[in-house]
Amino acid sequence: MSDPTHSQIGRMIEQFQAVIALLDEQVRRMQRVAIVVSDQTGTVEVTMNGHLRLTGLVIDPGILALGAQEVTRRINEAISEATEFADEWADEDIVDLETRVADALAKLRDLPPPT
Repeated sequence: MSDPTHSQIGRMIEQFQAVIALLDEQVRRMQRVAIVVSDQTGTVEVTMNGHLRLTGLVIDPGILALGAQEVTRRINEAISEATEFADEWADEDIVDLETRVADALAKLRDLPPPT
């Protein structure tokens, strides 16, 4: 592969692989992150990952006597708070990812044209 075109293609492939690696890492990070939020009373705690999937729910047994409607309200409150926090986290994380992907793609733009 001494042909300059082949070496440029090789560098392009390396840059594309770098972008794919960034995206793969983003998916793994979203799976690993644990966002833990409680309702205002601290009696219900929910855990969500970066994909906004509920991964944990802890209910203080003392509130069960309040009835299903109140327990449901507190669960929904905690889920809503966790979702809001996760959305803010994801927005910030996406900005960082966009910057890193743009940097990797800029390296492609800087490659000299094939000869």
